[in-house]
Amino acid sequence: MLVSAGVMPIAGAIEGEGAGIDLDRYSPPQLNVDPSIETIAISEALSPQSERRITDGRTEGGIPFGSIVVHAADGITLVFDNDGNQLLSISDEKSGKLPTPAGVEKSCTRLHQLPNDSRVYHRGDQTFVLDAAGELILTVIDETSSSGQNVAEPKMWTGNSWVESAEDRPNSNITEYTAYWTVPSSPPSGLAINERIYLFNGIEGTVNSTTYLLQPVLAYNGSTHQWEGQAWAAYSPNYQDSYYGPLFGTATGHTMRGRIYWSSSLNLWSITIYDHTTGQYSSLSTQCMQPGAGYRVGCVLEGWNIDDNTDVPGDTLFYDMVYKSYGAPMSIDLEPWYSTEVPYEIMQYCWVQIIQDPSRVCLHTYN
Repeated sequence: MLVSAGVMPIAGAIEGEGAGIDLDRYSPPQLNVDPSIETIAISEALSPQSERRITDGRTEGGIPFGSIVVHAADGITLVFDNDGNQLLSISDEKSGKLPTPAGVEKSCTRLHQLPNDSRVYHRGDQTFVLDAAGELILTVIDETSSSGQNVAEPKMWTGNSWVESAEDRPNSNITEYTAYWTVPSSPPSGLAINERIYLFNGIEGTVNSTTYLLQPVLAYNGSTHQWEGQAWAAYSPNYQDSYYGPLFGTATGHTMRGRIYWSSSLNLWSITIYDHTTGQYSSLSTQCMQPGAGYRVGCVLEGWNIDDNTDVPGDTLFYDMVYKSYGAPMSIDLEPWYSTEVPYEIMQYCWVQIIQDPSRVCLHTYN
């Protein structure tokens, strides 16, 4: 391991923090490694929660507010409390893996569900998560190197899991993308436990070797057999941590709004999915990347492990879509895209109908 018993070194600060935020005030304390703690595997995301107590080196995935998560180079993730005392030792390889709407499965140690309106700041190998009140609720330190890791190829934006989409790569910086859609009929099969359907409007950008996908996601989950909304800041490849807001239940016929917005004053992207029928929402903010030209924008139907037409939802109409660059309307020319990997039985009935470019698109399926 990179760390040894006793004291763990903390990487030095580098530039790149959010506007008006002094991240130095959140520098981690001295971390004390306890070699007596048994290394375990987990099957749920490492998500900060209030009043979460860990006993005997065990957890159901939740960790206390203020926790410090350290990804060591040997594939072990250590969790410390806000005083620097070790709580957990977790094997990345042996822990469960979960699908993400960015098209890669990730170890549960790399996934973090956050309270609504949390803000995620990156600085070098450190990530600081603040709640809506500005309190530090999670620190992630990544001491691993991307070189030499066995990384699965992303299944998104390269085709493997997307079913159909309408998309563009505008030449100017996109700083806002808003879309409305109605929750479609559910997949007739109800989906198996390993199957997923995702519908979203998204912005994707690649910085160095990391792809960032900002997504207000409507998902149909084969585990719960219901529609659910969740805001995602998903990163690929799979050795990067991903962050997402709370999950809320919704239903066929509800009106959803997905909004991705860049605030220059805060130096943050805000990602929100809002259910206009019930008032529920999921939201988080991140400065994982700056706005850039050539970022991909689109409205998408994505499927995981779908086999036939009983696994796809009904038609989905995206409407009143708005694209802006620093407040000004953008020129967008949407083009249809179709998977070459999804079974032909499904694809032969798919049709990306661009009703009014670029504001109104229907993603058709057999159902």
